[in-house]
Amino acid sequence: MLDDNLIIEKYFARDETAITETSQKYGKLCYTISNNILASAEDAEECVNDTYLKLWHTIPPERPLCLKTFISVVIRNISLNRYNYLRQKKRSAEMEISLTELESILPDKSINPEFENGFSEIIDEFLNMLSADSRVIFVRKYWYFDSIVGIAHDFGFSESKVKVSLKRSRDKLEKLLYEKGVKL
Repeated sequence: MLDDNLIIEKYFARDETAITETSQKYGKLCYTISNNILASAEDAEECVNDTYLKLWHTIPPERPLCLKTFISVVIRNISLNRYNYLRQKKRSAEMEISLTELESILPDKSINPEFENGFSEIIDEFLNMLSADSRVIFVRKYWYFDSIVGIAHDFGFSESKVKVSLKRSRDKLEKLLYEKGVKL
């Protein structure tokens, strides 16, 4: 597999093999993220293909610093948009659970316009406060919408340990948001 910088250069050269290389290196990751959100193989595959098209139209002019992160954000956003579109028909249980758990501690940006101003810096600070395991567990649950069962299995932890870790992390996030003056 090609190095990420070489893949990016292929996009800039408008070389169509960039998509093939992206698919080979990040196709499984894209599918997993999308399927965790949509809980539908067909919809996930469609979102993965939409991601490749979006990358083709976005690189250039964008030059991602980290291709994996860039691709993850693109597939996540496309999948969330698709989820919202299909919301009345289908629901991903893991996504619903994750969003419900965070709902009580995150500010409502329709009421709180400062929500986006500096919020990503607060989240970065929060994630840096966590231990490595807690950080990965938190991100897998609330960014990738992985199940508690899946996280526990991958870490070799009990489901109870994962739940406790997530609860403690949410409590820390809520405390930090309060300290930073973010109104809930």
